[in-house]
Amino acid sequence: MDHKRQRQPRQTIELEQLKNDPHSFLALRFDDPVLRKLETYRLYQAGYAAADIAAAFGFARSYLYDLWRRFEAAGTAALVNKHWGAAPRQRTTEREAAVLRAKALQPGRGDSDLGQAFGMDRTTVYDLLKEHGLQDLHRILDDATPEAAPDPPAEDGEKGGASKRSSVPRHSL
Repeated sequence: MDHKRQRQPRQTIELEQLKNDPHSFLALRFDDPVLRKLETYRLYQAGYAAADIAAAFGFARSYLYDLWRRFEAAGTAALVNKHWGAAPRQRTTEREAAVLRAKALQPGRGDSDLGQAFGMDRTTVYDLLKEHGLQDLHRILDDATPEAAPDPPAEDGEKGGASKRSSVPRHSL
């Protein structure tokens, strides 16, 4: 008869105990994110279950498996988060004012053009203009312009040279 593999009893991992363990990477620097990730790998190699490690460190199991796979392939460089720190904020008050000023002075400029000129993503520019009611400024101005002046007389003396009637005769019904 087949014997089912019995689940090992859960092991609780106490980070405070690891902090005082001389074999733990957390004893070096408890708050270092790279050492914390390296410690997860050490514990996994020591036989702890991935679910227990994930629960103790606050990671998802799938993330840990991916992390360990990358670590085995690329070494410690895989443990370094390349996105540390916040990116410089592109939407500063000064930059917003400059974008709004440029749109007001040249309503026909598009989001992509303004974004490229001011180092912002076009969707950020779109959102900014929409917040201030300037997104469709070119349409508003086109609708608000007074009717165009009458066309100059045509060369043949008829009124409205640009709006000549069609040469196709109209038939009455």
